[in-house]
Amino acid sequence: MKLIEVEDENNKLNQQKNKRKTILEDKILIRKAKNDDIEQIVDINIKDWKKVYKGIIDNAILDNLDRNKKVEKWRKNYNIGNVIVAEEDGIILGYCRYDDNAVYTNNDIDSEINALYVDYDKLGNGIGRKLVEYVMNDLKNKQKNKMVIWCLEKNQNARKFYEKMGGKLINDEKYFEKEGKRYKEVGYIYNIK
Repeated sequence: MKLIEVEDENNKLNQQKNKRKTILEDKILIRKAKNDDIEQIVDINIKDWKKVYKGIIDNAILDNLDRNKKVEKWRKNYNIGNVIVAEEDGIILGYCRYDDNAVYTNNDIDSEINALYVDYDKLGNGIGRKLVEYVMNDLKNKQKNKMVIWCLEKNQNARKFYEKMGGKLINDEKYFEKEGKRYKEVGYIYNIK
């Protein structure tokens, strides 16, 4: 009897969790980023780096992430037109920066997601999926063929997510360099058409 009661309780908890997740997903707006979003984008980036990359990226790098420098870099260097955000009630929950003119010699890749971050405390609520789907629809409308996204080889959660979203691991590899350290990245390719 106790086993059945525990299973029933677990089923109820899962149903409640799925219901909350659906409600959250329904309230999320995916839109083009604005300059006013940069500070929230940077806050998510720094928070996620410190949580997700702990044990992957050197602690000295994570401990010295500078919010002001990152905000200035975003204002100066990034084309805000290729950045989308997931928003709920004026709060940015995640963002994605992508390039619809990427040039690769292999695999007919013509587009790339350069960055995909969801507020660490909101992971598992479908936000990343909605951001990727938005990008893929935009790229499809622009008649792109294949998209790639790179992630650190040791970031197993990201890798599982990209595989779940239909990405296929490619044989190419590249390295991300930060403050004299090199970190291996792996790529996932998506057919857009």
